[in-house]
Amino acid sequence: MAQRDAERQRRRAAELRACGGQYGAAARALSQVHQEHDRLPSQIAVRRSFVLRRSQWPQPTERVVLSSPVADLLTQKGWALHLYLIALFDAQCRRRPGGGVVTNLRPLLSTSGQPGWIDFLPRTTTTADRDAGMLRQVKRALSLLDRFTLVSLTGRPGSAGRYERFQLLHESGQTRGPWIRDRYEIPEHDTQIGMDPLRPHASIAGSAEVLHLPTAFFLNGWIHVLSAAEIATYLMLRELETRYPNKSKEGVYANRTTREGWYGLGRDIYESHRQLARYGLVEQLQDPNRDMNGKISRQPSGTKYLQPLRFRTLPGGLQQPSLSRVVSALTTPQG
Repeated sequence: MAQRDAERQRRRAAELRACGGQYGAAARALSQVHQEHDRLPSQIAVRRSFVLRRSQWPQPTERVVLSSPVADLLTQKGWALHLYLIALFDAQCRRRPGGGVVTNLRPLLSTSGQPGWIDFLPRTTTTADRDAGMLRQVKRALSLLDRFTLVSLTGRPGSAGRYERFQLLHESGQTRGPWIRDRYEIPEHDTQIGMDPLRPHASIAGSAEVLHLPTAFFLNGWIHVLSAAEIATYLMLRELETRYPNKSKEGVYANRTTREGWYGLGRDIYESHRQLARYGLVEQLQDPNRDMNGKISRQPSGTKYLQPLRFRTLPGGLQQPSLSRVVSALTTPQG
């Protein structure tokens, strides 16, 4: 298993190196969007409903628990999760909170020096015509986002212009309910409007509607080089820090009940916390009863229970150049 994982990491590092120029171009396109408006936000707000599992009540006494939007997108290959977060970044660079429904006017292909949606993702396609190959990947991602009610497309499948001017929808992926607005509006950072009342109650101090991602997550290319599983785990840890701000300094944790019950993330996804720590994006806090790989080294004495792994996200880690940092981590033998 360890040898297979090491080989998979070497292949991933080689692919990142081979497409280094494409990753750099995508990050520069996002930087252009960030700088061409007077907003210059330092953080991007993501509603916590994007990360949390959803509930529906088809009957007054019947509750159905669904997966989270993030978990839905993890089951699919491609750029869908990355593209949705980039669309939030684009919207919040252009508009201020409280300005009503955000309308997407950006075309898929660049025009008059303005980047199109395909410019925001690295052209990693192996087709001879990279623009055409990337256009297909973006359309595939948008089809998935439409399927999970995170964007809306025009016309019927196969109709001309179906993907142009797609419109963002609410992060929850739900289009009905007293607390849901269908079309996307930039959230007010200090309000609780839109929180799903079926969610487990957050502490009073941590009951904010949104979690925040520093813009360095986008501008330094982390949105591109991280896998979907790594992004999902990072968002889960940020949600926990938002939920429990007073506890976040001591580190947050997600035991199996929390991880599966609140976020719908399996152990295989959660294990990507090891990679995030190697990249310097999260810190795994030391536990005298565990080694740094998380394995139990001794049982606690007395009646104490073994504590789960605790983590802190490290905003400063996002200031690193993402591509070289990830390649270095993937090719450096673990001690």
